[in-house]
Amino acid sequence: MSDYEDDEIHNSAVNGANFSVTPLNVTSRNARITESGTPERVTHVGFLKVHKAGSTTMQNLLFRFGLRYKLNIAVPKKGNIVGYSTPLVPPRYSDHYDILACHTMYSKNLYAKLLPTDAVRIAIIREPFERMVSAAFYYRDVWKSKYLKSIPPSNFIHNLVSLPEKYDKKVFSKTKNAMGYDFDFPANMTLKHKDQIQNYLLTLEKDFELVMTTDKFDESLVLLRRRLNWSIGDIVYYAINKNLHQVIQLSAREHNKFKRTSFLDYEIYEYFSSVLKQKLKSAENDFRNEVAFFKNCLTKVRKFCDNKRVQSYIEFNNPKWGDPFKITKTDCKLMMTKEISFLNRFEDYVPDKNIKMF
Repeated sequence: MSDYEDDEIHNSAVNGANFSVTPLNVTSRNARITESGTPERVTHVGFLKVHKAGSTTMQNLLFRFGLRYKLNIAVPKKGNIVGYSTPLVPPRYSDHYDILACHTMYSKNLYAKLLPTDAVRIAIIREPFERMVSAAFYYRDVWKSKYLKSIPPSNFIHNLVSLPEKYDKKVFSKTKNAMGYDFDFPANMTLKHKDQIQNYLLTLEKDFELVMTTDKFDESLVLLRRRLNWSIGDIVYYAINKNLHQVIQLSAREHNKFKRTSFLDYEIYEYFSSVLKQKLKSAENDFRNEVAFFKNCLTKVRKFCDNKRVQSYIEFNNPKWGDPFKITKTDCKLMMTKEISFLNRFEDYVPDKNIKMF
């Protein structure tokens, strides 16, 4: 069992039988070649929105991409969770969905039913202790989560780490093995199931073409841009939903205990960090300089968006990294738009003031 208020994710994503979208035999644009001989941009993307791992920023990027190129984004008619039985806003521009970026618990069958067979699947993860701290404060202070509110606020994180048998008993919770939950690891796995864990990680590596990490987010985005044949302008972002907390230092004993109790999250993080490291090492065509250019763009974009009195747009032009692009004040507003406000833009979406945010 888990300690998620959103257990309907598990029930609808894994056990649902009455799925509301019929699989379609879609002829994809993902593999098409333009008249100039260059591949078209990939427009079929499935993103696993892992809780408290920079996923809101990535979701915003994908929502903006979908709006820019008039793609069909799979969003629920109400709420912000997509599962087998979730009623979805109907496709507007064609007879299928192009992008999935709302929260789901990973299910290969769900992704296969929602998206074309050639959809590129991506995800994002975060260093487990950093993710846990962010989640603990967020779900305690914003969601008023009962089990987190029961922990004495003095030495809050230390109590949570040192006394999981008292405060965080279950295998999956918002603060324990949460990434394992989102990736649909079986709840009966323990530290002893090394082979099963590794086998499932191998399966996930085959399913996901790229698992990004928050500590290498910009580098991950440049890799993604190259894989999807996108422009630099397509991956520009303004970091949102950041909650800053004081740095918390664990003792060696606390750290070891947390690694044992959140063993699935550490297995996931260490495995895919290694995979990403190898991808970055193998990247060619002046990758480091492209990352440096991208980071410089982000700095200028943030300054432009934060300054209310400057010109109406900012332009970037470096032929080495693709076509020139502009960022306007409208782009700034969209980059700063929160998840629910973005969902409200979609036709037939029913706003829910009681919705739980991720």
